[in-house]
Amino acid sequence: MPQADAILIDGYFFSPEQGACVAEAAAISNGVITSLGSASDMKKLVGPETRVIDLEGRVVLPGFSDSHVHGLGVGLSKLWVDLSSASSISEVVEALRGRCSSSGPGEWVVGFGWDHERFSERRLPTREDLDAISREKPIVIFRRCGHLCVVNSAVLEKLGDRLQDLISNGRALLDASTKQPNGILVEEGVDAVRELLPLSESSVLRAVREAIEEALRRGLTCLHWIARGSEDLAAIMALRASGELRIRIYLFFPVEMLPHLLALGLRTGFGDPWVRVGGVKLLLDGSLGARTAYLREPYADQPSERGKLLYGEEELRELALRAHGAGLQLAIHAVGDGAVELALKVLSELPGGPGRMRHRIEHASVLGPGLIKMMAGLGVVASVQPRFVVSDFWVEERLGPSRARWAYPFRSMLKAGIPLAAGSDAPVEPMDPLEGISAAIGEAQRPEERLGLWEAIQIYTYGPAYASFQENVSGSLGVGKLADLTVLSCGPEELRPEAIGDIRVDATFVCGQLAYARTELPEF
Repeated sequence: MPQADAILIDGYFFSPEQGACVAEAAAISNGVITSLGSASDMKKLVGPETRVIDLEGRVVLPGFSDSHVHGLGVGLSKLWVDLSSASSISEVVEALRGRCSSSGPGEWVVGFGWDHERFSERRLPTREDLDAISREKPIVIFRRCGHLCVVNSAVLEKLGDRLQDLISNGRALLDASTKQPNGILVEEGVDAVRELLPLSESSVLRAVREAIEEALRRGLTCLHWIARGSEDLAAIMALRASGELRIRIYLFFPVEMLPHLLALGLRTGFGDPWVRVGGVKLLLDGSLGARTAYLREPYADQPSERGKLLYGEEELRELALRAHGAGLQLAIHAVGDGAVELALKVLSELPGGPGRMRHRIEHASVLGPGLIKMMAGLGVVASVQPRFVVSDFWVEERLGPSRARWAYPFRSMLKAGIPLAAGSDAPVEPMDPLEGISAAIGEAQRPEERLGLWEAIQIYTYGPAYASFQENVSGSLGVGKLADLTVLSCGPEELRPEAIGDIRVDATFVCGQLAYARTELPEF
């Protein structure tokens, strides 16, 4: 009888699909679960080199996955000024002033995570607010959605000739009275500022490491990583080559890199269990918070605005056909119902239909019965972010009651048969599946759209595995599956909807390796 590399005993191994405990022990060899059963069943698999770990009655789930992570952004944001708790522009200014005084000459001051809907002033900050801190040092603050930022005069100057193009395209906003740039930039304007930020190879590697460590602490075993460009891809590959990568990565490349993927002949699924090619990420619209999500009808709280559509129908169709024909999965960012409608129209025209490649709509935040039915019929995957339900507390004001009813309609989507894969959109939201599960089942969600506990867990386990063509090797418990496991701090009696907020992750196993432990697990 082959000896196991590791055996986990005295646990409660739960199958989310069954909503029940299916084993008390597991044997692992070569990164794969080789046996599930009782502790006595495992005795015959113990050898002199076998590591036997006592879980002391903890619940074990299939490893959590996050279907939408901006990993480099997660790591970089830890180096920036955290503005998520700011309740006024004056608080933002004071926090930035402190960082500005301690930074070196010419050093960028960057803030992240603020939401003007929480400000007492109920307005966006402007260039004048940031110029009051400094006009010489470059200062930028990114709204929590990442689709809007505010800069001071020093950054506007650094944009140079590009600023006029951004103004012409409505991506750099003007002061209503002076007709001069007010420092507020959206969509491509945000990208232009990001390109100016100094970013060394060492800082990228450090940021990628930080993101991975944070993910492991949260019980995540696989990340659907939305790459910013070649810089974070290079860092991930360096970690893989050196054997230091401790989490599995499913990579999405920015659509600008599509010609390179085509030239190299890379297809979805290429790679190994640790790093695998996912597909191409395309940004079709913006965010509800910045009012750049593209809606069918105007915003309820700003009737002159419908949002921004970043690609026309013909351009979107051409890109989709090229990716689909090359065997590359599409991940289309579409928040508003207008953007979702266009994305589904284009996907419906693909040869053989979109279901074969499991093309995805990222976010799919505002829908309606017709769009839900269409999405289900096409077999399109919805990559959703349950934590938005908590953060977007203003959604009814933004959309009006009738449309707000169809914001984040998770139960309706599941009932229609749409495959759901859940994620965080980190650093927009915390990279924490337990918080996402709590949001999906909690009081912030409309009663008619709340999920049950096991449904919510499945969209963080099986859902992302299905969305990445990996359901045969991960996403559920079973002999022959990868030993990706999340160990919770509770026993089965505490695994209840009302207690989710008190549960922590005690350990994370990735491909059978103990990648994180909050507390020491006894070994025999």
